[in-house]
Amino acid sequence: PDLGAVRLDAKARLGYFAQEHEGITDGRSLLDHMRENDAIGDQQARAVLGMFGLTGDKAYQDAATLSGGEKTKLALAQLVAGGHNLLLLDEPTNNLDPGARLAIGEALAGWAGTMLLVSHDPEFVRALQPDRVLFMPEGTLDYFSDEMLDLVEVA
Repeated sequence: PDLGAVRLDAKARLGYFAQEHEGITDGRSLLDHMRENDAIGDQQARAVLGMFGLTGDKAYQDAATLSGGEKTKLALAQLVAGGHNLLLLDEPTNNLDPGARLAIGEALAGWAGTMLLVSHDPEFVRALQPDRVLFMPEGTLDYFSDEMLDLVEVA
């Protein structure tokens, strides 16, 4: 829709994934990025990075040296660790190889909050195990079924 307003509940803690990785700063390590969230310590930050395949000494690597796929993983790790209960994800599988897309889909499927996702990747959507789908631009909400995966690819 081109008009209208969105009102979030006062308890909503919104996290947004942008395709351009705007929150990732060169000259800072992955762990430095994760430390932006005061609620977690280094051990938990490394565990979350590990969920996204960013393990070992990679945690100390300068973000400037990351590939596009690694930046995507870091941005998603930051969101998951950020204490959000609502995630807006705009094409989160861009720059990811098939194995990483599946692994990240499975990691996000275990996340307890609400997710609003824009994706053209049917396997990623399947891995998330959604229960509802919002059709755009109509704005209609329906229960998700595997038959809808064909629409994901075409859209």
